[in-house]
Amino acid sequence: MSEGLTDSEKFVNSISERAFLSLWTHPNPIGKKGKELCDCLIVCGIHIVIISVKDIKYKDTGDEAGWNRWIKAAIDKSASQIWGAERWLNSANEFTRQDGRKVELPPKEERIIHRMSVSLGAQRRVMTKSGDLGNGVVHVCDEFSLGAIFGLLDTITDFVGFLTQVESLISRANIIFSGGGIEDLLAIYLLNNYSFPYEEAELLVIDDTIFEGFLDSDDYKAIQKSYETSYFWDRLIEHFIDDLLTDGMFEHGTGQVTSNQLALVQMALQPRAFRANLSEAFSEFLQKPELKIASRVVMGYRNTAFVFHLGPSSDREARVQELGLRCLVVRGRLPDVKVVVGISRDKLGPSEVGYSHDIAYIDLPEWGDELEQQVQTIQEELGYFANASWTRKPPSA
Repeated sequence: MSEGLTDSEKFVNSISERAFLSLWTHPNPIGKKGKELCDCLIVCGIHIVIISVKDIKYKDTGDEAGWNRWIKAAIDKSASQIWGAERWLNSANEFTRQDGRKVELPPKEERIIHRMSVSLGAQRRVMTKSGDLGNGVVHVCDEFSLGAIFGLLDTITDFVGFLTQVESLISRANIIFSGGGIEDLLAIYLLNNYSFPYEEAELLVIDDTIFEGFLDSDDYKAIQKSYETSYFWDRLIEHFIDDLLTDGMFEHGTGQVTSNQLALVQMALQPRAFRANLSEAFSEFLQKPELKIASRVVMGYRNTAFVFHLGPSSDREARVQELGLRCLVVRGRLPDVKVVVGISRDKLGPSEVGYSHDIAYIDLPEWGDELEQQVQTIQEELGYFANASWTRKPPSA
């Protein structure tokens, strides 16, 4: 983490890394003429989240002058920094991290940008200002909403899904927070199956007790319980990040990403509910040797298929080759699946050479006769799915 961060910036970046993992969280990235672009940039898949942090102590003057002074310093300046970063990003194809590593940005025509101001110091003595602040919607978090947003929306897909729904709501309704903040909107969103039940509303006054009530509810306890197993998936991603950042994931000479990074992006794009399903399937696959199967196929978010495979570390070259072929066969057998990610590791138990993981990635939008013949040959000669199990039904999004 960058040494030049303030305490509040360090805190925001730490919870960002915890939520979105280290590979996609970039503290104090470098922009135009070597200057700091923003306080934190999150880039994963086609999503970019620009975060600006301002920690301004509110001074109560007894009139609106104190309010306006704090809003200008904590929110308006934050929004200005965000819009400035966005203008630079709109003309850039990559940026440089503080550690010198270059990060490729998603294609300009595909990018989805979200703006977040973390405005601290008022302790809710100033009414939260959020929405379109002049050059697009800026989501404003304070001391009370920060932990709620990053804690309950701790995958990039869940996070940007909420921001997108809020942006849509703001486009059709005026929102007034009655003493609370964006965390009360979050509670409404989660209680209504990741949506807002306000299609016809033009004015919404959001009460400040909604989020507190949600935390005390059985719904919240059920959500937390259902996600307990999902953090195995996070640890698996971080394992690959630690392993592959120093072992060829990034081709520094060309600046191009490798298939390993693309595989990790697909793993990171899995929402929390899907991570729970994937984690349970993988754990069951590892812990039930009596099933005598070498692979298992599980459907993930947006028709991404995951192939779990077991093979010894004693011959990793053969294991990687087999994993890739199994992924290719899955792509051929499931016409709706374009992307397949394979994960291979040793069986549980003793090992003479230690333990390791391998990862594979296939993205084939088109499927021709030649590939079809290859898949048929693989299946006939190797019988890959005579000892494979399938889990096709994904959890509700």
